Amino acid sequence: MKAFFSILTVLLVMNSHAQKYDCTLKTKEYQDLIKSNKIAESYDDWNDVRKNCPNENEAIYSDGITILEYKIDNVTAIEEKEKLVREEMSVYDQYYKNFPSSIPNYEAQKAMALYNHKIEANNEIVELLNSTFTKSPKSITEANVFYTYFSLYYAKYKEDSKNYTSDMVLDKYMQINTLLDALISSNTTKSSDYKSAQRGIHALAKDITNCDVLSAYYEKRFDNNKDHADWLTTALSNFTVKCSGQPIYNAMAEANYKIKATTKSAYYLANSSMKQRKFPEAIKYFTEAETLESNPLEKAKLNYSLATGLLSGDKPKAKELLLKAVSLDPKMGRAYLFLAELYTTSAEECGQTPFQKKAIYYLAQTTINKAALAEPILKTTVQRMTESLAAKSLTPTEISTEKMNGKSIKIGCWINETVSFPSN
Repeated sequence: MKAFFSILTVLLVMNSHAQKYDCTLKTKEYQDLIKSNKIAESYDDWNDVRKNCPNENEAIYSDGITILEYKIDNVTAIEEKEKLVREEMSVYDQYYKNFPSSIPNYEAQKAMALYNHKIEANNEIVELLNSTFTKSPKSITEANVFYTYFSLYYAKYKEDSKNYTSDMVLDKYMQINTLLDALISSNTTKSSDYKSAQRGIHALAKDITNCDVLSAYYEKRFDNNKDHADWLTTALSNFTVKCSGQPIYNAMAEANYKIKATTKSAYYLANSSMKQRKFPEAIKYFTEAETLESNPLEKAKLNYSLATGLLSGDKPKAKELLLKAVSLDPKMGRAYLFLAELYTTSAEECGQTPFQKKAIYYLAQTTINKAALAEPILKTTVQRMTESLAAKSLTPTEISTEKMNGKSIKIGCWINETVSFPSN
């Protein structure tokens, strides 16, 4: 009977407290202070709500972080700053405890609170980020988290290469780049941020991403990953610029394409074929990569690469690809520059008379001018090329002497263009 009355007393006290403490009203009170820009003054009321209503509303935690960030930014003493940062970290813990599905990356948020406020705790930051990248890597969407994690992990390797080996760093390098590749494709609004993070990571890792080290690393892991398209794609992207002639690159390119023909897998196989001097195959796969690509700017780049590389000797085809490139990307001025060069190398071949030969140089000049309009940064290059062609091109006097003012001339051969002259 005595136990019964004790339980009843506790329940009555709890009920009385619940009646007295109105979570909704108290939340509104501190939020009104925030709206009035009385952020520091809102702290005590917010803290009471956090203690009394921990699972009432998610806004309690996002508001708390805002309040604590404000206080952190306005404190000067290092000890007080760290105390506030530690309190913010406890808010993330409580947030996760009460709303776990809303903040699966809470440990990364804690790590970045330490890092962004320059709290000397690199070991703790790395451990927190290790945990997040192990438990819920796909919950991370902020570019600076990726760069911070790799830079700190890489620093550990430089300080302690016995416990942090180059292979361990490359494992992180692969994981982070795979995640960033996926985000670049799926989150176009932040793609420039993700690409910047990748460039920074590549720059940091350059001493352990030479061809020999990468080849040895991928050779050890290829058999276990040869059926994983994401892993292969990321590995190949790390290789492409400077190491695409390596045997392991060829093996990975073939395996990746075998899984599925995509723009990337066809592009990597084209690189592999080119390095092996299998030029017809390289042209085939580059063309397939362009066909499969949906982004017009990327299609333009592939057309330009083909025109200026493997198909530069096939002038009609090169011209076709260059014109296609500028139709897809009107700002690709460099395509006009290369087309003008093709014209100048064919003046003797395609011009039937001295006037026609000079008309081809005139056509090249007008084509070069389009480059400056499309891509103003090329203005200096355009000016230099125009000056070098001036001696070979038609002058106003020559056009008048031939009575071609206001008229046009047809250039045959592969050029197949009509050149029009001003009326005076």
